[in-house]
Amino acid sequence: LKGPSCSDQVVIWRACKPASPFKDSLSVDLSTMGEEEGDWNVTIEEWLLAEGQCVAGALASTSDGIMFAAAPVAGEEGWSLLFKESYTQVLTQEDGTEKEETIDESAILKTVVEGHRPAQGLWIAGEKYTLTRQEEDDIDGAPIKIAVAGRPKKGVVIYITAIGTVMIGMFDETKNASQTMGNCRKCVHTFCEYMMSIGF
Repeated sequence: LKGPSCSDQVVIWRACKPASPFKDSLSVDLSTMGEEEGDWNVTIEEWLLAEGQCVAGALASTSDGIMFAAAPVAGEEGWSLLFKESYTQVLTQEDGTEKEETIDESAILKTVVEGHRPAQGLWIAGEKYTLTRQEEDDIDGAPIKIAVAGRPKKGVVIYITAIGTVMIGMFDETKNASQTMGNCRKCVHTFCEYMMSIGF
């Protein structure tokens, strides 16, 4: 059976949430809990992609910025849209000169989730995004961090929980006109509520 999507049955998850979704100062590695918590790739697909407001989604850990689950699942499309192994890129330096540098997208994501602006910019699947917003917020009193980045016609929304879970949603207006930053953020926000409700 298909699970609830970003606007479906949210009240059920809220009603079932424990008083505090956090385990005091405990960092949980979801990448090692696949069998216990189910297939995270499918979970991403159900919560972020089912309504068509995100073209791709992923889960990562704050400890190293490494993604361990992604969707769409078919053909591993989520991975191709959201991640590329380390590569070199010619970047313009502050003095106007150009220099070839190694791009490590996991390390860059780790910098972003820590609340910093990466010196090389935000790179996702070999494409550079402009980081437009980094802010702190809360969900039912529990602190979260949010980062928003974009490039022409597409962008990403990143939510980070206090326990160390990173949720990434990507939208692409060329694939679906209804995919906007606002709609993508709503889905990632609701997915974050769900993840926090089960302790992540």
